[in-house]
Amino acid sequence: MKHQWKGFLSGVLVTVLAIGLIGTAAAAGRQTQATLNYTGINITYNGAKVTPTDAQGNPVEPFIINGTTYLPLRGVAQILGLTVAWDAASNTAALTDGSASTTSPFTLSAGQYTVGKDIQAGKYDCRAISGSGNFMGNVSSQILGTLNELLAAETETTAIQMGYHPAYSNLELKAGDTIYIGGSLTVQFTAK
Repeated sequence: MKHQWKGFLSGVLVTVLAIGLIGTAAAAGRQTQATLNYTGINITYNGAKVTPTDAQGNPVEPFIINGTTYLPLRGVAQILGLTVAWDAASNTAALTDGSASTTSPFTLSAGQYTVGKDIQAGKYDCRAISGSGNFMGNVSSQILGTLNELLAAETETTAIQMGYHPAYSNLELKAGDTIYIGGSLTVQFTAK
């Protein structure tokens, strides 16, 4: 009888652990293997051939999976004059056309942004809310017209120990200035 209880309890424990592991794996996201067909897909915009690029300006090739053609979002958005921001915290790609006013606070992720088009001119406090990376640009209010900082969210302890800063205060942006955000960095801008 005692042996049966041990077997029963062991079975319950194994079942609970299996359900917990499966639930954790399911919550972490989904991965699928697929065959990508790179077949020299061309893109035209208003009749002219265009080449989509990534945030660093490198060409990105479209591909086909199971008969569906996939185009790089950032590359196509840039061709259309849109800006793409990646919010790692919410796993969201945000497209903007510059016509909407930027309300404070707002967040921007890896990419290039032009003040007056993508961001309103003004004075901002900037805080890394996730990831780490370069926070730089051609900013006329800075010494020599250049902003070059390494920012990291406070949770990125290794980067903070390496000298990255969690925030940058009193950033004055004027029309025509350009901001570049690199790496996995997401920055929150709060108007002053």
